[in-house]
Amino acid sequence: MKTLLFFVIGLLLTIPSKSQPDPQKNVTHWLTTVQMGVATGRVRPDQPVYSGGWYRGYYPPYYTSQREAGNRIGLTIHLFSGYRWSNRLVTGLATGVDYYNNSAFFPLAGHVQGDLFNRERRLSPFYTLEGGYAFRGPNPHGNDLHGGFLWNPGLGVRINKGNGTGFIVSAGYRQQQARYDTPVDGVYTLSQTEDRRYNRLYFRMGFSF
Repeated sequence: MKTLLFFVIGLLLTIPSKSQPDPQKNVTHWLTTVQMGVATGRVRPDQPVYSGGWYRGYYPPYYTSQREAGNRIGLTIHLFSGYRWSNRLVTGLATGVDYYNNSAFFPLAGHVQGDLFNRERRLSPFYTLEGGYAFRGPNPHGNDLHGGFLWNPGLGVRINKGNGTGFIVSAGYRQQQARYDTPVDGVYTLSQTEDRRYNRLYFRMGFSF
């Protein structure tokens, strides 16, 4: 009886078991996300500095800001495509369009993101880090407005659909630098320079595939 029992146990151990599918095998190596949302922040205009000639560094006492302080909300569209090295590390390039007040900027940035947990789940929280440069777009200042560097960290949640696609919600902080030059004498010998830093909290929704 014992011999028969040992024989049955040994036979069961030698039968190859049907393993569960590895979620990593269903994940594609390339990741693309498309998101849209809003960016909000409080505007506090900087005082300009006159530059050129003998007036470098001169703060005019008669200057009054043309922009009043207050809350601002702008449209943000974010596009990302990158290579998935693992669930915790995806690297690539991001672009899109961001509106600050009535000025548009076109960013081009290096982007890093990854899941906070290594295993694929129905709800997968993830982190994002981004840094690059944004070029000016349509704006009321024309060529007097110049783009600048940007950076932002963020967090999000992806609702996986099971076929490599998902619905994503993300939020974070974003800083965009810019410079506004305008002539005082009409020929830029004496110009007024305003360094701008747009600090925004953004909220986006979109899809990944």
